[in-house]
Amino acid sequence: MIGVWLAALAAASFWGGWEWALPCVALAAALRRIPGPAAAAAVLPGLFWLAAFAVTGDRRLFFCYFMQYAVHLACLHGACAGVTGVAVFLAIRVGQGASVDVLAVEAMVALAVVLAAVKVQDPGPRSARRRMAIASVASLVAFAGLAL
Repeated sequence: MIGVWLAALAAASFWGGWEWALPCVALAAALRRIPGPAAAAAVLPGLFWLAAFAVTGDRRLFFCYFMQYAVHLACLHGACAGVTGVAVFLAIRVGQGASVDVLAVEAMVALAVVLAAVKVQDPGPRSARRRMAIASVASLVAFAGLAL
């Protein structure tokens, strides 16, 4: 796990900067008691968004990337962890100079995505595969939310 996490952290730092590396650090801390392959699987879907950003340069993909990690945190530790992830995301966006209109849309979409993911996670088994699927679908929903 440590090798996959370090590679993800290095890639996020190199292509995206500290903003992209931050969710890797938070997820690694949350996954410290999760077996290696399951923890690695949690990190890998976010790399899709990082690669898409590296190829396209579209900074909006940061939203999808961050939401994938925030949903993982929510599935592991509950809605409060996911909402905290959303708050960190919004703080970063304020620091990046996002407009109030953009922040409002991102906040609404992010909270809806995290809370829906927790609702979907709760009745089912808590497996790494399920968390990865929920987080991947949630990041795709966040991508669709960019159209708002």
